[in-house]
Amino acid sequence: MKDYANPLLLLIVIGLLSWKITMSIEAPAAVEVWLLTLCVSGCLVNGLLAVARALSRRPALMAVVWSVVYLVLGSGAWVTLRQEQDYSTEIAAYNALHTRRTSEGGSPFTLCDAEGRTLLELAAILNKKMAVQRYLSLPEARESTAIIRKAAVLAAENGRYDILRIIARQPGGFDFNQTADGLTPLIAAVLHNRTRTVHVLVELGANPNVSDASGITPIMHAVVDENRPIVRVLMQLGADPSIRDAAGRDAFSCSRTEAMDDILKQPRQ
Repeated sequence: MKDYANPLLLLIVIGLLSWKITMSIEAPAAVEVWLLTLCVSGCLVNGLLAVARALSRRPALMAVVWSVVYLVLGSGAWVTLRQEQDYSTEIAAYNALHTRRTSEGGSPFTLCDAEGRTLLELAAILNKKMAVQRYLSLPEARESTAIIRKAAVLAAENGRYDILRIIARQPGGFDFNQTADGLTPLIAAVLHNRTRTVHVLVELGANPNVSDASGITPIMHAVVDENRPIVRVLMQLGADPSIRDAAGRDAFSCSRTEAMDDILKQPRQ
């Protein structure tokens, strides 16, 4: 390839990646397709060039390096594309509600899709940071605490910790220990194995010992699910395994293995 071809192609890929990162999941799926196409092309061309140079006993190191660079970038684009396919229903619902709000008006706290999810909740699921910031700055946000709680739980379920940070920055703060549909955001994160989100929620003021509507604490949920890594994290964050629910059960009585018992017996942080 010409000396300028790889740097030029890399600049295009970096430009698309920057746009994608800025837009988050809002970017069109075509962005990932273009990224994947460009990276696969760069990887194949440089790979073939490296083989040709090696066969002719000429230096092939730079061609190999460029091929690896495009392989890594292409792998990232492929993973992202697959992840966003899992949210195709939410993306379609958000776009429909957004179009409806633009043409007919309405509040992001009241406009709902067929499953009853508001525009704010869908934005939280899809990690639409700029949209969530806009919605929370509206005057009606002050009267929409229940919807914001639901959005926080959905953000936690999907590991959208940046959305949780945005919610926490509301005027007057936000109480992450309140429930929505019976769950606190922390318990939602525990149930969906979102380790990083668990850390962020505690950092934002979530109490690791606050139970759900049934009186079950986060660590009890993790023990029942045999999720030892999450149990360790909760213990490090100050969870108390001796707290009992209304039926008199604690985390120890929920444990079914000696390995889990050993974790629960470790000193709390």
